[in-house]
Formats: sequence, C-alpha cells, structure tokens
Amino acid sequence: MATTWRGRSFSSSRPSFGGFSSFSTQDRWGRSSSIRRNTAGKRTSSSPSQNAYKSVFNQFQWKIDSYKTLSAQAQGQGKFDRPSPAILNSFAKWIEKGAVIQTVSTAQLSRWARIRNRSFSPRNPSLAACKSVLVARFGKSVIKAVARTKSGSFMVATPATWQGRPFSFAR
Repeated sequence: MATTWRGRSFSSSRPSFGGFSSFSTQDRWGRSSSIRRNTAGKRTSSSPSQNAYKSVFNQFQWKIDSYKTLSAQAQGQGKFDRPSPAILNSFAKWIEKGAVIQTVSTAQLSRWARIRNRSFSPRNPSLAACKSVLVARFGKSVIKAVARTKSGSFMVATPATWQGRPFSFAR
C-alpha cells in the first residue's frame, strides 16, 4: 500500500511483461476503481467505442428532428391552413416505420418541375402535383407522403437513406 501526496492510498500491481497493466485505486471516500492502461500509459476502456453508437445516435437524431417538424405544425399561428390531426398522426406513423420528415419549398418544387417539364403552378400547387414532381425527381419508393405545412411549404416523408447515403433534398 502506497500513500500519495494528498494522503490517499492506492495499491498497484504491475506485471513484469509487456501489454496491459491494471491499477486499483481508492479515492478519498474509500471507493475503489480499476483503471486499465496500456504500455504507453494511455487509459483504455472496456466499453464499446463511440463509433459503435454513431448509427444509433443518427437514427435517434433523425426521429427527434422529424417529431420537431410535426410539433411545429401543431403550434403557433400560420399563414396557411395547418395540417389536420389525422395527417399529423399519419406522418407520426411514417416516423415510427423509419421515415424522415423533411420540408421542401414551393420554389424548389417549381425548379424541379421545370427540369422535368411538368406542369406545376407555383402560385397554388396541389398535393398531387407536388407528389408527382417529387416522384419524377426521386422515384416512387422514396416519396412516402406529402402534406402542406402551415407556412405554405410542403413536408414530405422520405426514407432516412437513399442510394447508401443519408437522404436530403439539399442535393
């Protein structure tokens, strides 16, 4: 048993060969903990690495952001009619199935419509016209549902990934 300069005691056992060594320390309240160090003196952990949680974290973050988008539609004043509770519930079911809720502006939709030579009225777009423009741009399997937001843009339920990468309308 050795005593540190602050009066705390600890015991250590070091192997005489290379590899990992283990230290058992006690703090000033008598609790002991074990710290593993490699031969270079750096701490190591037996818990999974941060990269193992990255995909799970991303999935939770997508769901949280999607629910925030839905929540924003149910709060405050809007320039246009807000989505009905039935529409918000159907979008919540898409989130539970793994979809991501994203918003797209009417200006962006009209740009995509011009590229595809589709008839699209940016002054008064219908949901069917918006969905047809999006399906022509991204495919039928990507666009799950479309609804108008209270600000006049459109919210779209899409899968989280597309062609092996996170999906975003910004591309």
